[in-house]
Amino acid sequence: MKGSSRIRWGRIAVAAVLSEVAVVSVLIVSTIAYRFLVAPGRTAAEYHAFGELAGYYVAPAAAGLATFFGAVWVGRKLTSAFVANGALVGAAAVVLTVGLLFVAKPGDRLMYGVSFVLRILGGYLGGAVAQRMFIRRPASVPALPEAG
Repeated sequence: MKGSSRIRWGRIAVAAVLSEVAVVSVLIVSTIAYRFLVAPGRTAAEYHAFGELAGYYVAPAAAGLATFFGAVWVGRKLTSAFVANGALVGAAAVVLTVGLLFVAKPGDRLMYGVSFVLRILGGYLGGAVAQRMFIRRPASVPALPEAG
């Protein structure tokens, strides 16, 4: 595998973007489930309040998990630098969302900080898991020549 041990910048970028897509998807699904399955018939203000609560409590955990799985995906074909690639997935995910910190309500800024830490931790742990998967991967057995 030529170049399989280097930093995979393209995969890192894709994983970071997909982790953000996953967070938004989780928030949309949780809001829709609340509106139509859990509490139908509420006011728009109540749904809006739930959306803010879901964003506050669900988004950081979803971000950490999505970044973890993104880092595992990035590391699946590597032969080294697993943790570095995973941590870079977390850092890239933070870079994608750090601007939101400046427009967030002051009361929400702490949770953004928690989210950033969970993204980097998720990336680091995803890289570590990818490394363990690589170590446990069975070695390729060379093909036997055919008897002729």
